[in-house]
Amino acid sequence: MKLLAFLLLLVCATLALAWEKEDFAIFDLHDKLVKIKGEKDGKRIDFYKVLDISRTATPIQLSRAYRKQSLELHPDKNPAPEAAQLYALLTSIHGVLKDKEMRERYDAHLKKGIPTWRGTGYFLARYKPGLPFILTFVVLAISVSQYLIQYTQYYLAKKKTETEVVEVVEEKTSNDLTYNNLRRMLKKAGHAEPPAAVKTAIRKGVAVAEILKMPELAGLITEQDQKEEFRAEATDSLSKLDALKPSFNKTLIVQLPEAILGLPAWLSKKSAKKSESAREVSAEEEGDDVEEEVAEEAPTSKKAAKKAAKQQEQQQQQQQQQQAGAEDQEGGFEVVEKKKKKKSVNKNVLKSSTGVVMTKAEFLKMKQQELAKAKSE
Repeated sequence: MKLLAFLLLLVCATLALAWEKEDFAIFDLHDKLVKIKGEKDGKRIDFYKVLDISRTATPIQLSRAYRKQSLELHPDKNPAPEAAQLYALLTSIHGVLKDKEMRERYDAHLKKGIPTWRGTGYFLARYKPGLPFILTFVVLAISVSQYLIQYTQYYLAKKKTETEVVEVVEEKTSNDLTYNNLRRMLKKAGHAEPPAAVKTAIRKGVAVAEILKMPELAGLITEQDQKEEFRAEATDSLSKLDALKPSFNKTLIVQLPEAILGLPAWLSKKSAKKSESAREVSAEEEGDDVEEEVAEEAPTSKKAAKKAAKQQEQQQQQQQQQQAGAEDQEGGFEVVEKKKKKKSVNKNVLKSSTGVVMTKAEFLKMKQQELAKAKSE
């Protein structure tokens, strides 16, 4: 939290101390003057020295010095290259010192020293960086921010763990035990599951300190076991902090190139999944077509099977009737009407006293044969 508060204060201070366009104009003019006079002289040169006046000069003295330097540095009278360059800056320098507000700004900068870093706005306006530089700067800034956030989270988690877990291990008692601690201690004692009475007590919300006094746990868990459980819990808490350790591998500057390099593999994998799903859909459509064809052919096959079964039944009936006719040569027959089970069967049948069934035509034929035999005899 302190680090975040410091960063917020730093941002607010930066905004409060932001330069204005008048400051940028002074900085540009100063840089041009330093460039003309060179590094050694440029560090000591200022606008007052160019006009050869003191910092307390009055406006009248300023005007006289400006006219004097204009005559001395004019290209027609002074052919030196440096004189021509200074002459081009004289009007701007005189304008800064003549304006009361601009002169106060310049005097303040001279007193504190002309700043080297003038803000991102001045940098962008003066040097006009290209898109690659801007993208690189943004990625780097985001990566640094991510690393700082990781470090802050790790620091706070570590401090909390050390304060609430590690430092108070030896001071903990059975009143600080949780149900998870109890289960782990029972497993170490050889009980994969707590006894039934202990489970009931846990469901009722009985404190662990009271559960340890139950007869079912007598002699199973000692105070030494409780201390070891507290130490193991502290060790586990510290080991979990390893996942929160700050690392640049978790920042954008490392993950972005990995993502770009892994993009072709990801695209090929996605394409393979898409083609596989297309094949599955095609197989399902083919299966549906086969089912439809089978469904269309099913009625035809059913009719053929029904017709074959009917013919077979008729053949069996005829065979039975022929066998019955050969055995039954005497006796009366009674006529019975067979129920119509199917539309194709519509005939009367005869039933003898012995139970033999034959058609009416067969019965008449048999009687005629008997009469002819009797006449011949």
